[in-house]
Amino acid sequence: MDKVELSAKEVKKIALNILVKFAEYCEKNNLTYVLAGGTLLGAIRHKGFIPWDDDIDVMMPRDDFEKFNRLVKNAKLGDNIGVLQQDSSNYYYPFTKLYDDRTIAKMDDNNSVHGVWIDIFPADNIPADVSQTKKLFRKSRFWRATIISMNTDLKNSRGYIKNIAKVALKVLSNIVGKKRVLKLATANAMTNSNENSEFIGGVLWGYGVKEKLKKEEFINTTSVVFEGYEFKAPVGWDKYLKGLYGNYMELPPVDKRQTHHITAYYK
Repeated sequence: MDKVELSAKEVKKIALNILVKFAEYCEKNNLTYVLAGGTLLGAIRHKGFIPWDDDIDVMMPRDDFEKFNRLVKNAKLGDNIGVLQQDSSNYYYPFTKLYDDRTIAKMDDNNSVHGVWIDIFPADNIPADVSQTKKLFRKSRFWRATIISMNTDLKNSRGYIKNIAKVALKVLSNIVGKKRVLKLATANAMTNSNENSEFIGGVLWGYGVKEKLKKEEFINTTSVVFEGYEFKAPVGWDKYLKGLYGNYMELPPVDKRQTHHITAYYK
């Protein structure tokens, strides 16, 4: 029997269930997390998913992120929720995915195949000095581009020049070793981990220096509503969203409304 593709509504429902279980797990284990990126924007502007988007992103301070990864190796979040971590076999991202193991999901230009998922990103210290910050993010962009190339299905990737660059980075990752690339990217993101930095943000992945936020505005949280549930957001959410989107309450033009082109099925 042919598999029936899940609707966007069904994908969102599955991802939301994972987020609920994740939030409960964090509460139980005293772990700090916040909604991030488009998920936080959706909570503030739409009280839920951005209508044309279907993914969920959260961030955790690096220490909480590492603790969470240790805990879930031995204590599952719930039935049918799988975990992909940096050291998981055949998984080549330096952040964690939680997925529904009853499903299969894939993005158009991505080699990774797993269930409908949510992404969990670490937030790392960012130096106050502007030149040091720029240097940190230059290196971060290189490693991110390399990691994306490792996971890209070039047959479905758009842009001739971009594909040449991706091929070059893919060759580099094969020479260096994919898991070693992840370790180097993580080491760069954690460059300032031993410093008492005033700032924090998504160094490893995300929106770059735009995510830079005072640590006190990130670690201290407030509650926001997302699809009828309460989740945590940084108390500095207004500053964070303005840094990413400017006038974030204004809807973008139709041609700028980006979706992730996720195709998903039940197994």
